[in-house]
Amino acid sequence: MVRKSTLTMACMLLTVGCTGLQTNSENDSKTRKNNNDLSANSNGDDRDDNIVIEIVGNNKKGNKGDSQSNNIEKKYSNQDKNNESEYDIEKVTERNNSERNSHTNENSDDLKITKLFDENTLVDRSMPNSQLILQKLSELKRKQQEILKNGTASQKKTVKLQNDLLKSYSHWKGTKYSLGEDSSSGMDCSALTRRVYREVYGYELPRQTVQQIKMGAHIAKENLKPGDIVFFRPEDTNNHTAVYLGDSLFINASSSKGVVISTLENTYWNKYFKYGVRVRMA
Repeated sequence: MVRKSTLTMACMLLTVGCTGLQTNSENDSKTRKNNNDLSANSNGDDRDDNIVIEIVGNNKKGNKGDSQSNNIEKKYSNQDKNNESEYDIEKVTERNNSERNSHTNENSDDLKITKLFDENTLVDRSMPNSQLILQKLSELKRKQQEILKNGTASQKKTVKLQNDLLKSYSHWKGTKYSLGEDSSSGMDCSALTRRVYREVYGYELPRQTVQQIKMGAHIAKENLKPGDIVFFRPEDTNNHTAVYLGDSLFINASSSKGVVISTLENTYWNKYFKYGVRVRMA
């Protein structure tokens, strides 16, 4: 009887010991597996993927833009613009450009960085200078990537604005030129300029070219900034406006190719460029 009890106790102790060994073995296996998983994840996260951006914003600009525009219009309603000095225009323009940038780039810290524009989808390959446009867009994209990595807050706001302009352009890319029209079936240069300002700034420009170029101070070519209106006066056709993008590029309603991206380095546009217009109330 004593031998039987002793034998039973020994078996129980042996069973407990085996179970403990099995449990420890399973725990060691799980620990090794978890460590391997953490190592794999760490290697994946450390990859230096290309920085890309898609402008998300906060969709607050519509009402605020309208209110801001109305308030600024009131400032000018009782003034004789023809009698304003160049100094006064520059001072007012500087102030309102600050308001414009503040409105357009509001809450820039909340921007969601996801992707940049795809230059290959923005260029009309049938245009004679399409390779130049593609090259300049690629250069602009590289500059934006560098700014997003190492640039100042002001530079990042410019990247935001440029992408907002390109998003607006993508809505109308390829729309045929039609004098006097303003729709997806056809539009002229001043209609496109007006559409871009409406979508990007929430501000309504006048419909006609001759009125649009009166909305701000004249800017020399070397001082152009993204969002400025560029004004051309060809000899054989109507006056022409477009929206400057940066790096000589501008969003343009071409009479031959419709809505495209053009460059001031093109012989024709360089010849007939008159000045830029920095809009006071945008």
